[in-house]
Amino acid sequence: MPPDSGAGIYFDGKTSARHDAMVVLAPSALQISGHDGRLLAEWPYDELEELAAPDKVLRLGRRGNAVLERLEIFDPEFAAAVDARAINVDRTGTRQRRQRGSVIGWSVAATVSLLLVAWFGIPALAARIAPLLPVAVDRKLGDAVDMQMRGLLDTRNSGTAFECGNAENEKAGRAALDKIVQRLEASATLPGKLRTFVVRRSEANAMALGRVYCFG
Repeated sequence: MPPDSGAGIYFDGKTSARHDAMVVLAPSALQISGHDGRLLAEWPYDELEELAAPDKVLRLGRRGNAVLERLEIFDPEFAAAVDARAINVDRTGTRQRRQRGSVIGWSVAATVSLLLVAWFGIPALAARIAPLLPVAVDRKLGDAVDMQMRGLLDTRNSGTAFECGNAENEKAGRAALDKIVQRLEASATLPGKLRTFVVRRSEANAMALGRVYCFG
């Protein structure tokens, strides 16, 4: 059990004289008394601040006090007991570690929240907005990004050869794809026709940005 009293050296800030003192950890304040029992000072715990001192010394002052009072404690166990009560004293680093853990926890929570919004919120929002977007606007958006998308996908600068379905031996496949798309359009009762393109890419994938790009 940590001690609730201990020895200290008190400087009143008015003279350079040092006073051997008895320090008592009262419920709400640190009490400094002389060996004759006379109360020299009483500092509330929330007004204590740690001053620069050697590693083995806890040097305390009172925040906002114009008088340069200070108290020095050399007993490490008693210094730890003062540390546990004083809000602005953190010699053990416990509060700093707690604050760091809190920051990390909130950062993780914020990241998870952003991921959830991206995974669930954005698709739900898009699903609500899409029916309200005029077809003409959707097509203009598709036209605007088509050139950029082709530039990103066509890394070999193949030009017109980048799109499948134009060669004689590819027309049958293109026709089959068109039939599938028409069935999808009819089943979904879409307000307009889908514009699909099969492009020459090694990976199996597809993208829809106003136009549908199928990798093949």
